[in-house]
Amino acid sequence: MSQFSTGELAKAAEVSVRTVQYYDQRGILTPSEVTEGGRRIYHESDLERLQVICFLRDLDFSINQIKKLLQEENREQVLELLLTDQIESLEKSSEEIEVKLKRARHLQKATAKWRQLSLEDLSDISRLMENQKSWRNLQLRMFGSIILTSLLYFIALLIVIYYFKDPRGLFVVCPAFIIATNLVVFHYRKQFEYLCPNCYKAFDPSFKEFALAGHTPRTRRLTCPHCHVKTYCLELAKTKTK
Repeated sequence: MSQFSTGELAKAAEVSVRTVQYYDQRGILTPSEVTEGGRRIYHESDLERLQVICFLRDLDFSINQIKKLLQEENREQVLELLLTDQIESLEKSSEEIEVKLKRARHLQKATAKWRQLSLEDLSDISRLMENQKSWRNLQLRMFGSIILTSLLYFIALLIVIYYFKDPRGLFVVCPAFIIATNLVVFHYRKQFEYLCPNCYKAFDPSFKEFALAGHTPRTRRLTCPHCHVKTYCLELAKTKTK
């Protein structure tokens, strides 16, 4: 059986000697043995108890609450629930840390290439990394709206041709479809902005420039109002301000 002095117990639990002495004084960690000379001897079970106490203190339990819990008959079940909850919380935190670590590594690579970037530039790069999912969701909503508008247009077209049998109705349906499609694009256009690859500044082009610009699925050839360079700028979803 392992035995520990006060100092050895503190070292095994990674706490200070004063902490062990304090818990002893408060009656929640008494030694298994006390020698005639007054030396306090702790066993393996005392180390486990100290680890439980430290865990509960990390969860902001008071000394009195810990004392009552350790006296409960079902303390093992309570501790199991607390440990399960703590493990889930730590796993979630570790996932969030991993995401932040990945983002920081990407940012480190970017700054290694662009040593002269300002804090504002770095903010734009960081936003770009976080923006991918928001941009994709916005694109899906926009294309979904355009498909729905097109579907309504063909339904109206069929009604005009087969039910009313009036070709003049096409002069109403076709312009209405064009107007509706442009309204959908204009609505979603206001939710996008563009990042210049030359100066890393984000900007909002006019609707005319947006409509006439050449583009790819993720970029549009625009003139940056900051550096005045015309190039293919990256499309971003605007972040919502709180």
